[in-house]
Order: sequence, then C-alpha cells, then structure tokens
Amino acid sequence: MKTNNLFSILAILGVFVLASSCTDRIAEAVTPTGTEVLSADLKSGTIPAPVACILTGTITDVTIPVCVVTGTINETENASLLFMREEEKMARDVYAYLYAKYKLPVFLNVSKSENAHMSAVLRLITGFQITDNSTNDAGVYVNTRLIELYKQLIAMGDVSVIDALKAGILIEQTDITDLQNALLGVENLSVKTVYNNIMAGSNAHLKAFIWNLKIKGVAYP
Repeated sequence: MKTNNLFSILAILGVFVLASSCTDRIAEAVTPTGTEVLSADLKSGTIPAPVACILTGTITDVTIPVCVVTGTINETENASLLFMREEEKMARDVYAYLYAKYKLPVFLNVSKSENAHMSAVLRLITGFQITDNSTNDAGVYVNTRLIELYKQLIAMGDVSVIDALKAGILIEQTDITDLQNALLGVENLSVKTVYNNIMAGSNAHLKAFIWNLKIKGVAYP
C-alpha cells in the first residue's frame, strides 16, 4: 500500500517525464524504478531530465548524445533559437548564484538541467549553422530584457531563501510562457521537439520549487 501511494503521488506531481529520444546526462537525472524516487528527490531537485532531441546513430560518449537536426528554419525560428539559448543561460546563471548563496540542492541540480537545455539548443544552432552570440559570463546577454530580468531575479533571491525559491518559480513560469509563444511560430520538427521537451523539464522544475516552498511551510500561490 505504501509503495502504491508513493507512485500515485509521483504521477500526480509529474515526475515521470518523457522517456524516448535523448538528453545530456546530468547529475539530477534519475530513473524512477522500484522505490528509488522518493519525496527527497523533489526536495533536492533530483527529477528526471527532459529529453532534448531525436536519437540516431551510435552514442560513443553518453554525455554527448548524437541528435538529428533536420530541415531548414525561417528567420523567426533563427531568432527564437538565439533567444532561447540565452534564456536558458539566464536561468542557469541565477540558479548558480542562488546555490552559492543558500547551498540548497534544488538550485544546483536545476542549474545543471538548465545547462543541458542550453546544450540542446546549441546543438540546433550549430546544426543550422547559426552564429551563437551568447557568452559564458553570468549576467551578460545580448537580449536587454534578459539583462533586466537577471537583475530582478538576483535582487529577489537575495532577500531570503523563500524569495529565492519564488524567483525559481518565476523563472520557470516565464520560460514556459516564452516556449509556448515561440512554438506558435515554429514549423521545423527538430526545433519543436527540443522546445517541447525543454518545456516538460521546466514544468518539472516548477513543481520542485513549489514542493520546496511547501516543506518550508509556504503555500504557492
């Protein structure tokens, strides 16, 4: 009975995230078998990583999967990929900062997931022969909206660990909305696949931050 209840809870929380295709292998990725996935996994952010793109060929290095990039893209999709690369980087930068400040595992694990999202988008950028205009410097972005959002989130997260978790929620909600809007203008199957799977990951991250607030006695919303 206890095991059945556990899996019912996990299913409701959306822990079981997409299984086919491929992704970067990151620290928080786990396989939900037996009783390996417990509530502690949500607390720490150890939730399954979203798949990144379609698997093909033979993987020689499990950390660098071989993925299909097919077709062509239009100018809207081109701009979208460059923006999404920076938005995922902005999320990673904020989570890395918040982990350094509070040492809460969920920030570290989700920052690694955001890094995997960045890599998935970069594979598309490289595959479509687009010039990647992002940098690896925290808080530095081509898009001015992301610069301001980074500053806002850092200031919010500096207040307290509760506010930092709420900043995480805001990041994931913003990411989901931007992905949904981007998908309205996407026709290329490879881009659609990556965006949909990143969005699945963002939804899982959102649940993890809400769960962390709950165990601290804060209901959200």
